[in-house]
Amino acid sequence: MNNVTKNAAADIESQYRSIFENAVEGIYQTTVEGRYLRVNPALAKIYGYDTTDDLIVGLTDIAGQLYVDPTRRDDFKRIMQDDGVVRDFEAQVYRADHSVIWITENARCVRGPDGGIQYYEGTVEDITRRKSDEEQIRLLAKVFDSVGDGIIIVDRSLTVKAVNPAYESITSFSASELMGAKLDMLAPGYHEKTFMPSIWAELTARGHWSGEATCRRLNGAPFVAALSVAAVEGSDDALAPEASGHFVITCSDISFRKRQEQRIRHQANYDLLTQLPNRWLATERLEQAILLSQRQKTGLAVLYLDLNGFKQVNDGMGHQAGDELLRLVAKRLRASTRLSDVVGRLGGDEFIIGASDLTDPRAGSNLAHKILYNFADPFVINGREIYCLPSIGVARYPHDGNTADLLVRNADMAMYAAKQNKARPVVVFEPHMLSVAAERLDIENDLRRALARKEFVLYYQPKVDSSTHEIIGAEALVRWQHPEKGFVPPGAFISLAEECGLIMAIGEWTLREACAQFVQWRAANLALKSVSVNLSPTQFLDRGLVDVVQRILVETGIEPGCLELELTEGAMAVDIEQAITTLGNLRALGVKLSIDDFGTGYSSLAYLKRLPIDVVKIDRSFVKDLGNSPADGQIVGAIIALADRLGFNVVAEGVETGEQASILKDSQCELLQGYLFSKPVAPGQFAELFSAPA
Repeated sequence: MNNVTKNAAADIESQYRSIFENAVEGIYQTTVEGRYLRVNPALAKIYGYDTTDDLIVGLTDIAGQLYVDPTRRDDFKRIMQDDGVVRDFEAQVYRADHSVIWITENARCVRGPDGGIQYYEGTVEDITRRKSDEEQIRLLAKVFDSVGDGIIIVDRSLTVKAVNPAYESITSFSASELMGAKLDMLAPGYHEKTFMPSIWAELTARGHWSGEATCRRLNGAPFVAALSVAAVEGSDDALAPEASGHFVITCSDISFRKRQEQRIRHQANYDLLTQLPNRWLATERLEQAILLSQRQKTGLAVLYLDLNGFKQVNDGMGHQAGDELLRLVAKRLRASTRLSDVVGRLGGDEFIIGASDLTDPRAGSNLAHKILYNFADPFVINGREIYCLPSIGVARYPHDGNTADLLVRNADMAMYAAKQNKARPVVVFEPHMLSVAAERLDIENDLRRALARKEFVLYYQPKVDSSTHEIIGAEALVRWQHPEKGFVPPGAFISLAEECGLIMAIGEWTLREACAQFVQWRAANLALKSVSVNLSPTQFLDRGLVDVVQRILVETGIEPGCLELELTEGAMAVDIEQAITTLGNLRALGVKLSIDDFGTGYSSLAYLKRLPIDVVKIDRSFVKDLGNSPADGQIVGAIIALADRLGFNVVAEGVETGEQASILKDSQCELLQGYLFSKPVAPGQFAELFSAPA
């Protein structure tokens, strides 16, 4: 070989050596058995060795030391044996620090003159990053296909490039229909013209937008969706449909959630039974009405309504009947008011009405009387006629308050005054009611302790024969002997006891005490034929009344025929059929039954003839003007004649003059009761009346 040829060969070898030493890919030669013969610096770096010599000395068993899965070396050798080359052979290998990386190899067999394999030579590339990216792509693809939210990818011209199965499921559109088409996902008519421009403005400024929109399904049905739009692969240029890059849109059907939120809002603001605004919403609307009245310089009236006898309906007919009554009441209130008026249920049997834009200061009272007129007809529940009139309090803006809370409070006080006085079912608030309310609260607190402290006593008023003035019977009247206030009149605490749930305990105590006192008088040889006890409407409608009466008869030893139970017409009018049944059960015990205040309630001759009663009591309002009012005389005569035809005895109460007594005697009234003979007295004083001259 001449010098020129030698120099050329040396240059080529130098070039190849430079390539070998400086290549970015790892280059190697190995024996078939798995030992490295030659490696370049790049391979040493890939495998984590400082030098090539370190790699050759440290890695003497490729299968056992390098490959994470040693069988991959067998796969490598088999391919070499069969094909002579290996292309893109991927495997996980250990680096010098025992960390794991992914590599890909391309290699060939180098054979000798005899065709036998002398060694392998090839290249190695670290593909760990690529494998990680591929895994992430596979994960993203899996997420794209399996996520519950719909995903749409569009280019800047809003042409659909990809749709995931969730979007197909949500909208019923197929991917084939959407791919390559212009994006058209919003339901028409649900968005303002500025909706899409506002989205583009947000994307331009921030690169993303999120919010709610009404989208459409394949059949055109709208649904509420939570949308999120993000720009990807974008440049720093202003985002526009014709710019490069894509938008990723996520879509979630939140229709059910929105319905649930609406339902929760409704439950938080409306009474579920009547569908009227509840206390919170009604008060808020009253505040708004007050602001409107301030601007328009008009008046506003707040009406506070409480249903009389509602508890008796609940107790006598059950809570389902009570619920139905409340629903019917709500309908009548709505029918009695304007659409602009506030009508709400405060709870229980209490309702509120706010009537705004009023110019007549009497408008609130006029509305209250209109409501009373509309409530005059009975409510029909389960085929039964139920009478249920409200007591109504009225407060006016700005005269009685300038806030909703103040007006409601004052209307409530006025309502309580109406409830105390049955002759005035509508009462307008007056300032003096504030002190009355404070006193009422004190009485209620004391009332709850009165039974335990034995502060109640019974007084008795005699019933006398109209001809002989002989004492025939006694009416027991409860009195409250307050330790500080002295005697509290029944009118000041009986209705309050009804409201706060104490009337049942007071009523049972009264019944037991009166029966026991009668037995004592009989033992003392007082020629008394009967004792009468008033039943409250709540007592009468209580399903346990008959059992209570029977138990007291046994406990006290009183003869059933000597006990007379007095009840008002109003108590029976709540549910006349149930009243007839209860009266029949009481009559079966042997006790006598009397209708108190006859002629002032909801008298009906059709029902009166069916009532198993013994006595009717003529109300004092018809007695007080006897001798001065011919009309009252005719009414009393008619009542006595009617009672006589129906087989009832008659008692006239409120007799205060001899003239009244004489007229009643001449009208064939058997028994009289009133201050002419005696006011209610203590048991000892009552016994003394028997020895007093007639």
